[in-house]
Amino acid sequence: MKTTKKIGLALGSGGIRGFALIGVLQALEENNIPISLISGSSSGSMVAAHYAIFKDPNLLKDEIIKCTKEHKLPSFFDLGLKGGLIRGGKLKKLAEKLFGDRTFSDTKIPLNILSTDLVDGRTYAFSEGNIASCVQASCTVPVLFEPFKTGGHYFVDGGLSDPVPVATLKKMGADITIGISLYHKNEFFSRRFTVLRVAMRSSRIAVYNLALASLRLADIGIIIDMSPFTGDNNFKKYTTPEMIQKIIRVGYKETIKQMPEIKKIINK
Repeated sequence: MKTTKKIGLALGSGGIRGFALIGVLQALEENNIPISLISGSSSGSMVAAHYAIFKDPNLLKDEIIKCTKEHKLPSFFDLGLKGGLIRGGKLKKLAEKLFGDRTFSDTKIPLNILSTDLVDGRTYAFSEGNIASCVQASCTVPVLFEPFKTGGHYFVDGGLSDPVPVATLKKMGADITIGISLYHKNEFFSRRFTVLRVAMRSSRIAVYNLALASLRLADIGIIIDMSPFTGDNNFKKYTTPEMIQKIIRVGYKETIKQMPEIKKIINK
């Protein structure tokens, strides 16, 4: 598709849901939707950064599946006791494996990576520096990981302050913005509650509503129903090559479903 408009894509947070974002990019590429700018929060930052550098979602799929076969993704988590349950050293190794020592100047399209400043609670948009470190800062889930310290700041998960970073795309100069949320209302149907489930449901409700607020800023908002993959906390279950490909397929199908509307808005 030929257009002179700058199309910005905001990839939302969501942990393992983030694999679905690879399918989103596959669908956009297949339909020749040119992405000029990209932003990401948490797991969305990893996908956004990889696409900004390589512009090849299939390469990221292959690399992620290779990681599951060679190292098993759960092994990237190492236990620690200071400031968080997990030190994050192996998360750092995963980011470095994907991005090496590349910086924002190495990207093919402008990139912003969103994190949250733990001291003042504000969203922080990284646009320069080492990409692997910025992705790590964006993916640092509070309590689970130690805060990521750099430049006198303590950073945690970007999804806490901006789970679908559309606003930053507008600051970057996007003419049309596409926001992808991985939080769907279908996650809230279960009425079986324990103390842990109440805590998890409460945090998901907060992020879900924050994501909706972010999507209202987008010209095109897509909410992907990931509820079939959020029924339990068995991380290992969702990181097999077969399951990763199923999750990717969900993102692909939903984006294809929305393609007529995407093209309609771009062609206005």
